[in-house]
Amino acid sequence: MSVTKMLSRIVAPEEVLSANEEDDNVIHKNLHDHTYGITSDPLTQFAVVFAALVHDVDHCGVPNPQMIREKSRLAEICQGKSILEQNSVDIALDLLDDDDFEELRSTIYSTQNEKTRFRQLVVNTVMATGTSL
Repeated sequence: MSVTKMLSRIVAPEEVLSANEEDDNVIHKNLHDHTYGITSDPLTQFAVVFAALVHDVDHCGVPNPQMIREKSRLAEICQGKSILEQNSVDIALDLLDDDDFEELRSTIYSTQNEKTRFRQLVVNTVMATGTSL
């Protein structure tokens, strides 16, 4: 599913958007609560986009169950769980840690907490697409 399509599904019902509240803060809070904070969190939004970009990094064209049946090295390392997804995340985040991407990293996150949160969001987003046996 494309990122645009996925994010477009994170919408508030009409009653949240057209609340009879005169206070914009109340409307924003309702929208934030209804969308689990995604609509008001740029780090989460970027993590979803980043996850979509890296989802198939180094994908070999064989599904996870086949990797397990073939007893691939990756299947053993990942203990048969979300093999291709774990590999993609590992490669992408290792590449992001490269010195060449210092400026990009500083734009994405500026504290250790933000870095940890960004990585967790990316991992959770990519892993949510995986299949395991």
